[in-house]
Amino acid sequence: MIILALLAVAGATEELPPPPEKPAPATPDAVDPPAFGADVSLGLGPAALLGVWPEPGVHGLVLGRYEAFARDRHASGPRLGISIWAASTVWPLQSATEDTGTLDIRYLHYGLAGVIRHDPSAPLTGTAGLGFGRLDLENYWGGPLALPTLTFEAGLRQRLDLQTFLDWNLRAHWATARSGEAPTLLEEWWMVGFNLALGRHLR
Repeated sequence: MIILALLAVAGATEELPPPPEKPAPATPDAVDPPAFGADVSLGLGPAALLGVWPEPGVHGLVLGRYEAFARDRHASGPRLGISIWAASTVWPLQSATEDTGTLDIRYLHYGLAGVIRHDPSAPLTGTAGLGFGRLDLENYWGGPLALPTLTFEAGLRQRLDLQTFLDWNLRAHWATARSGEAPTLLEEWWMVGFNLALGRHLR
């Protein structure tokens, strides 16, 4: 009996194995950076409508645009995107001469373009675009006229701070219109202009 009691006491004094460690609580995954970007800008500059109908001269043009990109403003390297833009004539106005006399040329021009904006973090970088638009003339030989246009643009983007920039753009548009003097003939028109725009990165 004494031997059994001693064995029982010895067994009770043995160290118990440590309890299993609890797994560390799962940490939430890091938040992914924005996967898209957007820019808005508003600009003003001179332009000229070139063709048989317009008189030689220049007119003012105000241009607004919204651009959407697959990468945000913090991404390095070029960004490809879509630009939605609209422009309208402002003073001074270019003129045209018809049988009834001289009239002021007023129009609304809007369209869609594919654009490339090089490294947005650089202080000065290149820009380029190609797209299509529609030019709505208020009066052309007695009535309104709508023209499909092909658009080309190139320029420089100057970074002002983390979110704002200046665009220095040259733009050209090509179109064909029926002749006012011989409706069966087509006239080739060009519109060229320079635009200085202040913009902001939304993302």
